[in-house]
Order: sequence, then structure tokens, then C-alpha cells
Amino acid sequence: MVMLSDPPLRGSATITGVFFDRSRDIAAVASEFPLLVNPRARAAYGGQALRYRVALYRRGESAPFAAFDGLRFPVNDVAFHPTQSVVAIGAGSYDGGYLFEGEFIAWDWRGGRHARFFGDIPEVARCAYDADGNGITAWVRPWDEEWEGLPDTPDAAFNTLYRVHVPYGDATWSGAAARVLALSGRDIAPAEEAPPVAAPAPGALLAQWLGLDSLEQRGAIHDVAWLDGDRVAVTHRGCLLEIHHTGGGPAVRYAGDGYGSQIILSAGVYVHAAAPAERSSPGWTQDSQLYRLTEDGLELVQAYQGELAFSASAGGALLGRMNRYPPAAQARDLLRDLHSGRELRVDLGHYDCFNHHIRIDGAPWLFALQGTPASSHENKYLCIVHAEGGIQRLWPVLKADGKPASHAMELSGCYLDDARGPGIVIGGRHYAPDARGACAGFIYRKRLDKNETL
Repeated sequence: MVMLSDPPLRGSATITGVFFDRSRDIAAVASEFPLLVNPRARAAYGGQALRYRVALYRRGESAPFAAFDGLRFPVNDVAFHPTQSVVAIGAGSYDGGYLFEGEFIAWDWRGGRHARFFGDIPEVARCAYDADGNGITAWVRPWDEEWEGLPDTPDAAFNTLYRVHVPYGDATWSGAAARVLALSGRDIAPAEEAPPVAAPAPGALLAQWLGLDSLEQRGAIHDVAWLDGDRVAVTHRGCLLEIHHTGGGPAVRYAGDGYGSQIILSAGVYVHAAAPAERSSPGWTQDSQLYRLTEDGLELVQAYQGELAFSASAGGALLGRMNRYPPAAQARDLLRDLHSGRELRVDLGHYDCFNHHIRIDGAPWLFALQGTPASSHENKYLCIVHAEGGIQRLWPVLKADGKPASHAMELSGCYLDDARGPGIVIGGRHYAPDARGACAGFIYRKRLDKNETL
């Protein structure tokens, strides 16, 4: 087996913090996994189980020997118990408007158990075990920006920490109801107990600990494609396109504004990049760029305002669905002939990244999802999109019976033509009102010429 990319530290995403035990033989690495959005014209409605992680590494080993994934907020601090296989994790963040939300957890990595010290707690900025291990102190933010008793100073809510001390022992793991936290002015900690403002970058600390000049980090791969028998192309947040050779050696990397999102193999090799918006718009809005891979590198074909999700036919027809959530004035979809460069703007109906995304490449036709009516996200049909923008409805994705499970989301599909004739395999998720419940999905194959499941 050929490893195209073997990072010096496996099992972590974007590293946000590193914390060592007293002997510095174990490192606790905090990392954040990005939301499953690629680009924001496609998203995972059901969320994802893995958002924040604390992984434990021994010096000289690239793979973690234990990991804790049951966190809801970014990790700010990790404290090692002086004698036991236990760490305390302090996490939390400002909600952007009023509240400081957090969690305070003890994790026994050998026993595979964890406990929350409090049912609710504001953001935990720091934590530390007592020298004997029988207690632990957490330094927390106030509950909100207007918390009673804050000092009368500018930005007091952001510059004030409260000291909270709790016992640690067998009772921590008893399963009893978590404590209720009360904060008062008597608990305000001295300013010198705040975390250091100019802390070393976690990547630099890890590189030093691992004995490396630097620590290379790469985000999740968004798309992958074979260019030929020896070359594999990938896109990720760190570049527009990266090409690896199965024989080894350094990868060829193409950089630019934004990041590569999709690799399109039709009438050549194209790359769809998500780029920062170049117009007055909310900070989270992106635009789309289409590049073509040539002998001289990546060549910009066209830049588009708005978030597009592309699919392509085998014959060189390209369809771009424009994200309409949040609503965009005069949003239009795109049809492009990759051979001639001719473009046509069409309106195939409402498109939002949770309901209408489907990518079927390499078929004789272009495919799209359309609600009933076209302005809706309900009762979706799979459709063929013709060259001049005409749309031919094939069959409903799920039988509409008025129940939530008849609402299809997060769809994927592929075209195939074999002894049973041309058809589509399509899979997705059944919508459930409670997104926290177990995910239920479906997958089936249907003929193109009739609503018949094979």
C-alpha cells in the first residue's frame, strides 16, 4: 500500500492547543473538526458527531493511544491528574451575543469513562489539579455579559474570571447528579491567574516535542480523483489542487485565493474553488471560481458571484446550482459547455444546501433535484436538465405520504449502464424532526425510463 500523505501526527484536525503531563512524556492535543460543508452550497443537515477532540500521544508515536470526542465546545485547557490516568478538560466559548457557554469534564482514558462536574457552567478558561490530586480548580467566565457583581471596568465580562474549586475522588464517578454552579463576587480571581495572552503556538510546541523543524497540518480532503494510472488529485482547505504520484515523491501543489472544493473530470480536468467574496456581503459568504488544469498549471476559466455546487456530464456539459439560502436576489443557476465556453443562466427552482444537493457526474445527461412546486424543498423529484435549460422530471425521490421520513435530505447519486439498462443509484437521509435521534437512510436503484425500483 502506498501512503500518499503520512502526517507526523495522526488523528487530529485543526490543532488548537497542546498540554503536557508533568514528565512531558504524554501530550494532550486539542483539535477542532470543521463542519461538513463542501463548499457551503452543500452541507450535512444532521450535523456531525465529531466536532472537538482531545487526543493523547506518547513521545515518538504518531498515532494517539486514546481520544475523547464527547465535547460540545472548543477546548481551552487540559490538566493531568498527578497520579491517575485522568485528565480534566476545560472548554467553552462566547456565543457571539451574550452568553459564555462551557463544560468541565473529567476523563479517565484507561477506564473509558467521563464525568461532568456541573450540569451547566460558563466558559472554562483554565483548570488545574491540586498537588495531592484530591481537588481541582477551574477559572470560569461570568454567565453572561451583564452578570451582577462584575467590576466597573471596560470589557469586564471578558477580562474577569471566577475561581471554582471542586473535590475529586471516587464520588466524581458515582453517577450522581452534577452540581449546580453559583458564582459570586467573592470568587473573582486575581488578574495574574488569567491564562497567558501570548502563549506559544500549539504547532510550534508540538514540533519541538516531536523533534521536528515544523509540524505540517492538512485539513480534510474535499474531493479526490484519479487523473491517470499513476496520479491522484485531491482538494482541501490548504490549496486549490494537490497532485500525488503513486510512486512517491513530493506532491505538486497549486495555491491561490480560497480553497479547492470539487474536481470535475469532463472535457479535461477542472477545479471548483470556493473563494472569499469580493463584494459587500456578510463575512461568511463565499464566491465560486472555475479553473482548468493545463500543462502550465491551473488557469482561471471564470469567477462567479455566489455559492455554486457543480456536476458534469460525460460530454462536457456543466451544471452549477446556486445556493439560495440565505435568500439571494435574482439567484440563477448556470449551464456551461466546457468545449465552447458558452454559458446560459437558468432558474431550476429553489436550491438550498441541505435539501437539493446531488452530484451525478459522468452520465450522458445532467441531473438535478427539484421540489414540488419548483420553489419548494418538499416532494423532491430527480430531473434531467437539458442543454437549453429545459427540465424533465423522472420520478419522486421518496413517496410523499405526509410523514417526516418521506422528506429526503443529504442526497448522493451515481449513473450506471449495464445489462439491466441505464439507471441511477440514489441514497440519502430520511428527515427526522429531532436531529439528535439516530440517523435513518435509504439507498436504491431505479430505471431512468420508469419509476421502477430494481
